[in-house]
Amino acid sequence: MQSKVVLFDLENNPPKAQLFREVLEHYSTIYLFNCAGTFDYALEDLTEMASWITSGQIIILETPKISHKEFEYAMVVGQLLALLDSSTHIEIISASASAEMLLLMLQESDISSHLIQVESTTSGKVAAKFKIPGIEKIIQSTDLQRVKLYCDALSKMSGKPNTIEKLKNSVANVLQLKDSDVQNIVGMLINLKIVKKYDAQIEFRKKVLKQWQQLDLNQTTPDIHNETLSIHHRLNIQMQNLDENDVIEEHVTVVDKNFAQIDPIQIEVAKKLRSLKSEKPKDIYALRDLLEKMFPESDVRLLLKELLEKGYIYWNGHEILYSHEMFLN
Repeated sequence: MQSKVVLFDLENNPPKAQLFREVLEHYSTIYLFNCAGTFDYALEDLTEMASWITSGQIIILETPKISHKEFEYAMVVGQLLALLDSSTHIEIISASASAEMLLLMLQESDISSHLIQVESTTSGKVAAKFKIPGIEKIIQSTDLQRVKLYCDALSKMSGKPNTIEKLKNSVANVLQLKDSDVQNIVGMLINLKIVKKYDAQIEFRKKVLKQWQQLDLNQTTPDIHNETLSIHHRLNIQMQNLDENDVIEEHVTVVDKNFAQIDPIQIEVAKKLRSLKSEKPKDIYALRDLLEKMFPESDVRLLLKELLEKGYIYWNGHEILYSHEMFLN
């Protein structure tokens, strides 16, 4: 008979003793982890919790705080590989929007697993205080789409701007905008409560920024809690699957050497894609095939990478969104 255990993610999902009692009636062990490192628990239930930990019914996994979620999840998966038999099945209970990434990593490690996505108990409070626009409204507004693109780009940055001037430079570089448009987007970031301003200094509201980053523009309703896999992780998966036999050289020297050669081609790509108007490919594989036909002598993967990084195209995990420059004549 297959052994079954529960992997309980405590992030935005504080547990109650009654839940643990019910789970332990059907599962031999509960593995707890929390990337934040702490969680709240009722004082009167601590004795019972201690007995479960002592008996091995509840096991707390180590989760050192790391800047990237996938690394934290990798630590969890590594511990489970060491603790569990290969035939064990895991039920994941999580309120995290990136929990699908954890499920994928477990399955790729040949661990039988299933995700039970629950609603966050804390994000509703943030939404009530700082309500973000609906998805349909964002899709209909070029400026709101730019705000979304910039929020997504922030997740890739090692450091965020901390002054108004640095924010303007950052927005201009990421979105490739002229000064008047930059000022407009900076103002929207402040008005939408993504950025908090103190004279010339600024800071980002982490919870509001996270809400924007978790928005899936392919959804018809802004149900953030049902976001099953982070946009950037899906993008990485899709880019890796474009052609498993191709390898992009990541060394700066190689990129620098090819940049002068690739950049003029990007101009030609923009011209040809503009000429397609509404017939532009929505699927990233279709775009790859089209570029291979248009530019058979070019490194299409490197070209796609440059188009993504410069903001000409944006992949939301389902379809390609083109920047406003790609629609200009």
